[in-house]
Amino acid sequence: MPDAEPIVIIGAGVIGLTTAVRLIESPLYATSKHPIHILANHLPNDPLDPYYASTIAGAHHLSFADDNDTRQRRYDTRTFQVMYDEWKKEGEKTGLMSLKQTEYYVGTDSHLKVYEHHPDFTVLDKSNYPTSIDHSISFTSLTMTPSVYLNRLLKRLEGKIQIHRYHLPCLSHLKHPSCTALIGSKSPLAVFVCTGIGALTLGGVEDTDVYPTRGQVIKLRAPWMRSGWTRQVGSLDGGEGGERTYIIPRYNGEVIIGGTREQNDWYPYPREETTEDILKRAQEICPDLVPPYTKGKEDHEESPLKELVEGVLVGFRPSRDGGIRVDIGDDLYLGNDKVKVVYNYGHGGAGWQSCWGTAEDAVEQLIKSL
Repeated sequence: MPDAEPIVIIGAGVIGLTTAVRLIESPLYATSKHPIHILANHLPNDPLDPYYASTIAGAHHLSFADDNDTRQRRYDTRTFQVMYDEWKKEGEKTGLMSLKQTEYYVGTDSHLKVYEHHPDFTVLDKSNYPTSIDHSISFTSLTMTPSVYLNRLLKRLEGKIQIHRYHLPCLSHLKHPSCTALIGSKSPLAVFVCTGIGALTLGGVEDTDVYPTRGQVIKLRAPWMRSGWTRQVGSLDGGEGGERTYIIPRYNGEVIIGGTREQNDWYPYPREETTEDILKRAQEICPDLVPPYTKGKEDHEESPLKELVEGVLVGFRPSRDGGIRVDIGDDLYLGNDKVKVVYNYGHGGAGWQSCWGTAEDAVEQLIKSL
């Protein structure tokens, strides 16, 4: 029914796509004839771009939710449950890999309580880790191969929604002829803003609490790695503080090592000194990264990990002062037509950890508001 009021999702990263999946699974979609459209600058199979963080992300399920942040814990716990159930049902063809995750802490003897809900949670005995580490835990978690998982989301949406590569400069542009040619002439029933870092510049949103947290990571080829490792130096400060080093293996033999968290840094290219530092830190916390065939023949002039490097990547995490925004905003008026606006952005480095939880919340809030 082409003349029905459409529902529009702006953004096709992991937040926009999971929101679209939950929308088509909702009672609203089942009982209505509202066509659903995604408008996006970037799509999952595009070349890597720092502004499209979903494909550059690590990505693993490792919550940063503070013990008192019940909302973030709920989002993250729900997302782990959804993904873990997917992995148990369909295995690694999902792009998900279950693994033992070991967390090292320097400067603290405590860990986030959210990890205690993971399978196989254990506080490790001090004899099991280096003396430079003050505290350590392990548990079962998941890593994601972003391109595989995102394409599976696209498959779930196939034939149910339309996806358009379209730059929307402002919300009012939804009535521009170049946009109505795609979504139809009727004003939308609702718009979901899932624009990540784009929420800073999207007209009608222009959220000045949004800022980039630059992340530089290295992609290695190391198929012998099937465990995850992280070292946290200093406090997370209820978010992503301190210095964090991580090793994130994927089911396909790739391993992501990192990283950096450089707030308000828009530099889109790798820094060589950062690459050297990441290689050094990763080897310190996980000597098993060193290729088995080079052990005993190390060249002390160069990192033994260099021959494994497949690429150095930079992405802009869409951070936001005040945390993730999931709410119903003021109505948008397009002429005399009133449009519901649902916000789902500002995930920072927690997009993959919280995507299903925030998608369900955003869709539920829309349904309750109608």
